[in-house]
Amino acid sequence: MNDLETLRHKPVWERRPKMSMLRLAIAGVLGATFLFLALLWFGIRVEVNTNELMVLMNKTGKTLPDELRDEFGDQVVLYPKLVQRIAGITGESEDSVRSGYKGVRYEVSKEGRYFPNPYSKKAYKLPATLIKQNEIGVKIRKFGRPLPFPKTVATAPDERGPVAEVLGPGRHDVNLLAFEVQRFPAVQIPPGHMGVVSLLSGDSPKVSNTYVVEPGEKGVQRDCLEPGLYYINPYLMKIDTIDTRSQKYDMVGNDAIYFPSSDSFTIEIEGTIEWAIRTDRVAEVMVAYGTYGDAAQILDKIILPNVRSIARIQGSKLKAREFISGKTRTAFQSKLYEELKEECWNQGIDIRAALVRDIQPPAEIASLISHREQADQEIDRSTNQMEEARSEARLVEQQERQAQNSAIGDARREVVTVTKTAEQMKSVAVTQANRELEVAKLRLEAAAKEAAAIVARGEAEANVILFDYKARAEPLADAVTAFGGGMPYAQHFYLMKVAPSIQSILTSSDGPFADIFSSFGDMRATNAMPVKPEAKQ
Repeated sequence: MNDLETLRHKPVWERRPKMSMLRLAIAGVLGATFLFLALLWFGIRVEVNTNELMVLMNKTGKTLPDELRDEFGDQVVLYPKLVQRIAGITGESEDSVRSGYKGVRYEVSKEGRYFPNPYSKKAYKLPATLIKQNEIGVKIRKFGRPLPFPKTVATAPDERGPVAEVLGPGRHDVNLLAFEVQRFPAVQIPPGHMGVVSLLSGDSPKVSNTYVVEPGEKGVQRDCLEPGLYYINPYLMKIDTIDTRSQKYDMVGNDAIYFPSSDSFTIEIEGTIEWAIRTDRVAEVMVAYGTYGDAAQILDKIILPNVRSIARIQGSKLKAREFISGKTRTAFQSKLYEELKEECWNQGIDIRAALVRDIQPPAEIASLISHREQADQEIDRSTNQMEEARSEARLVEQQERQAQNSAIGDARREVVTVTKTAEQMKSVAVTQANRELEVAKLRLEAAAKEAAAIVARGEAEANVILFDYKARAEPLADAVTAFGGGMPYAQHFYLMKVAPSIQSILTSSDGPFADIFSSFGDMRATNAMPVKPEAKQ
């Protein structure tokens, strides 16, 4: 059988070239890679978008150690306190505990792309907590130890219940599997009001049966909040807004005050009371009257009883006819205001005004008292006219005195003006003379300095010439001394000057002097004996 027949009877996969097998292997690897990437991208990938969070839950792993079950129970959140306790008992690292034990992880992952292991982890996409303006958020912790009585908020990191700290406006990355976030409006205390703070969780008061407690103790606090916006945890504090503005109450009609005078006549008084709660006693007033500073309760329990009591006591000291007089009415009103303010101030109320608008005496004596009052008013009017006449006379006298004083003042001012002018002219002349004297002195000093400068310059120039001659003479004197006298130095100087010229003449082959010596050479050549031929041989 030939090779063609042998190849025809082989299986198909044996007849393929080896390159085809390699291609199949590569295709298989690429296919598996594609399937893995598709599974990773479409099945495992978790895209955490804007304002979203991802929380992981460990589906597989260890369970809580037995020695921690009594303390922590069946916790499903691996929060930091629990992770530390497990790591301390088992000796594992905290990272190993977070990833190796069943439960919800405490940490959150922000925006991004994640690929958690679907076998051991389950991913939850949760919204980020966004707190609006003028709003607060309170985290309710779902894990940890139950709150001990009588606490209402969790202050320790491993206590279950409302957390004391609040979330202000903005974004907060809260694990909503571990916490619940409740939203409450911020406390707005408007102008003219104050906020009374009641602490719902804290120490027990050291002094019982008091309206207010000390700071940090549970109950109504002495210090109140000023007007403004506050982010307060309603589980920790209760805020009651109390109006501290001025209030006005009109005592008219059925609310008018009736009392007997000293002569047994019934007097009716209508008036107006302006009052407000003292800002330093707001908390006490709110607690003392049980209606959180209700105006009606304050009127019924403090102001009106005191007004009626003081009015009756002061009114019983006067006769009915005395209430018609303006002076008596003014005195009665002042006394009523002073005593009412003192009594109410001690109870936390500030009486700002107490005005008596009308006093009604009994009808049977009203006309008689009115006539008498008119007569008194006529007398007062006449007296006032006389006082006006006296005042007008005093005014004319004062005007005449003012005119006289004005004339005297004008004369005095003229004298002062002339004197001041003369003094100023004298001062100007003296100043001018002094200035000219100073100028002359300065010119004299300048001339003297200029003469001194000329002399100094002449001396300097003379010294320069002298020093120049000295500089020339001193080396010459030193040289003469070195040669032992003037004649040897002169000979040396002469030779030094002539030697270069002689050397030049002697070394030169040109010139008249050289021609003298060259003639001697020519004569020598002429006088020489001729050589005979035999001698050469």
